[in-house]
This record gives sequence, structure tokens and C-alpha cells, in this order.
Amino acid sequence: MLAALLISLSGEVAEASLWPGLASKVSEKSGAFRTDDFHQGSMTLRSPYLVTHLNNADFAGRVNAAIAREKDRFTEELAADNQVKPTEGWMIWHEGLIGNFISNNEGITSIVLVEQKLSAGDEHGKTFAKGLNFNGAGDLFDLPQVLPRLTVADVNACIELTAKKKGITLLPNHEVTELPTNFYVGKNRVVYALYQQDDLTPFREGVFSVPIGKV
Repeated sequence: MLAALLISLSGEVAEASLWPGLASKVSEKSGAFRTDDFHQGSMTLRSPYLVTHLNNADFAGRVNAAIAREKDRFTEELAADNQVKPTEGWMIWHEGLIGNFISNNEGITSIVLVEQKLSAGDEHGKTFAKGLNFNGAGDLFDLPQVLPRLTVADVNACIELTAKKKGITLLPNHEVTELPTNFYVGKNRVVYALYQQDDLTPFREGVFSVPIGKV
């Protein structure tokens, strides 16, 4: 497992290692997205927005609308958490495979939003990662559209293999019964399933990224 965020004792966020296939250097980024910084109360959002060009206005509008929905969801969740006890929240993002972001008439655009919350009195924050994957029209697509032959048995085999290679502990009841709905496509064109803390692995392992195929 590779953690996407670390919360220090002072409550500040620092980026750690990325999951595989995501841009880790400025030179690896496409330039398609910019980062929108927003701070309000206990919330800090460093979220992406797709830059609009002459030929991609409709595409950019669809992509940015999907991102805005995720930001709204996170904001509402954080507000609800603060009704119970003081909670800080952060959002950052990472870039995966980026198609033709000027004309956007081909390829896949894939990003990962990473959220973390830390409530008063809690020793550790909670991390949640979500992949957003867009086709050439700017619409979100499901896994079968890129890996139509993938089976649940294939996914379980990939989970076992990845855990063994990385020395990750799996929970006793870690077998999945359906195809992943949360995934991203890396710059290496590998598709990675994302499983949250306590889904398949102990909480301490963080978010678990599993390679399940290639496009």
C-alpha cells in the first residue's frame, strides 16, 4: 500500500508516495488540469479543473461538473461530521492517463481525488480515494467498458498476487463478489482498482491499489 496523504500532529497535510501509474513529477503532468485552492473553516480543497480550450468547451464542462459534484459531496459530509465533533478535511488530486485534452475526441482521461478527514480526539485520519474516468465525450465510464473480459475471479487473483508481492496483510474475508466500481487508469495504461481502508486490508494499510488489467 502507498499512502496518498499524511496528517501530522499539527493537523497539516503533506503528500507522500503516490499510487502506481500516477504523475509524481511536474514533468509527467499533461498540463490539461490546473489546481483550484479553496480554504474555508476546517476544510482545505486542492481540487482539479480541466482547462477550457477552443475545441473542448463541452468536454471540459462535463468533466468539471463531475468534479464539482464530488467536491459538493465531500463538503456536505464534512459539515455533517462537524455536527458530531470538530473535524478537519482535505482534498488533493493526482493525474493518471490523459487523452487528447485539446480536442478530446479520443482517449481516456483519468484522475484520482484523495480525501482525508481528522476528527478531534482521533489518533489517525481516514483516507478515501476515488477514481474519475472519462471517455472522449466527457462522460464517466464503468470498468466493463475498458476491460470487458475481466471476471470477478480475475480480480481476486490480482488481489492475492498484489498483496503477496507488496507484503500486504489481507483480511480473512477479503474475497470480492463483484467487479470494482472504483478504479483509475494510470499513465502506463494499467487499470488499478481502489479499495478503501478496512475493505480488504487492515486500516493501517491505507488505501489498497490493485492492478487488474491494461488498456
